[in-house]
Formats: sequence, C-alpha cells, structure tokens
Amino acid sequence: MKLSGKRVLVVGASGVLGGLIVDGLLRRGSEVWATASSLESAERINPAVKQRVVVDLTNQGSIDATAQYLNQKAAFDGVILAAGVVGFGTVADTDPAAAQLLQQINYLGPASLTGKLLPSLVQSGEAFVAAISGVVAEKIFPGMAAYTASKWALRGWLESLRMEGKSKGLLVVEARPGHTETGLATRVKFGKAPAMPTGMQPAHVAERILQGIEAGESTIGSELF
Repeated sequence: MKLSGKRVLVVGASGVLGGLIVDGLLRRGSEVWATASSLESAERINPAVKQRVVVDLTNQGSIDATAQYLNQKAAFDGVILAAGVVGFGTVADTDPAAAQLLQQINYLGPASLTGKLLPSLVQSGEAFVAAISGVVAEKIFPGMAAYTASKWALRGWLESLRMEGKSKGLLVVEARPGHTETGLATRVKFGKAPAMPTGMQPAHVAERILQGIEAGESTIGSELF
C-alpha cells in the first residue's frame, strides 16, 4: 500500500511514537490529520500538520463530537492508533478505577472513535487501521495486570475488525513492539515501573510500523522489530 496521497488520521499524535509516525507519513507524502488530548499537547505536533483535533479519550461525549466533526470534514484512507498510557501493579494491588482508566484510553476510546469513522473509511477502496498493542499483547509480564488486559482487549478488537473488514478490503495492522525508549514508564498513571533494560529507539519502531502498513502486514510481532 502506497501512503503517498493518502489522508491518514493519527490518534495520539502528540506522543513520542505518534509524533514520529506523523513525521514518517509526511515524508511519504500523506495528508495527515492528528489528535491530541489537550491544546497544550497539540502544540507538540509537527507544524506541517494543519488539521489538529483535541479529543478526550476518557469522555464519550468528546469522542462522539470529534467523530462527527471528522466525518463532516473528510473521508480518511487510514487511521493509526498511537495513544496509550501505562500503569503498574499486581492483580491484588490494582484499583478497579485505575484499571478502567487504562482500558478507556488504550482500548475503549480509540475503538469507539475508529468505529464511528469506519463507514466512510471503508469506502475509500484501499483503507487501513493500524494500532500499537505492544509485546504485552503476546507475552504476559508480572506486575502489569491492568496494562496487559487493556492491550489484550485491543488485540481482540483488532482481530474482530480484521475479520469484519476483510470483505471490504480493509487492512488491519497490529504492531507489537517491545520496550521502547519513549519515556512512557516515567509518566505512569499508577504504580512504579520496574527496572528495564535499554529499549529500542522510537524512530526505528515508528518507521517499522509504517513499513508494515506499506507491506500489508496484518501483525508485526515483537520479533520483527
């Protein structure tokens, strides 16, 4: 799939990986639209992106309003889900409200927004949805119960979307990179991050994801990064 000339929405474009994905799309000649969680974070998006939208993935009203606005303004060829938060804790130690926050931002919010864009998305003829689940969607690690659950939920949703969109020619890409030096572990929503070895460079991960979309890969497993 050629990304040149494609209109692509990047959800979570103000983050490290999201921002690098935006940069890679721009280099390829895509028309990029981008979301951020606040006006302040939207300022971090590449200034070459003219269409920036603030959406609160924890608020269904914000998601609904954003989807309505986007559907009125444009039809997209692709959506890349790069928003995400992390928290650490055992099953016994994790508060249900904290776990729900991770589910909402890592799975429920992006899934809801994407679902509302699908009708126009699948009409483009060569459309895709790509999302970053991470290595935790294929391997279980202790002390990450809620985070792991949110990413497995995202994985299951992507697999369902892949089956449902196959007849419409929709490409669904799930990326499962291992630990990446985005600084996410320093911005935890709860708990404390364990000591981790040096991770992969974000630029490498972002580029590999875009290459996977171009190659039509359905799953980019952790071993492929």
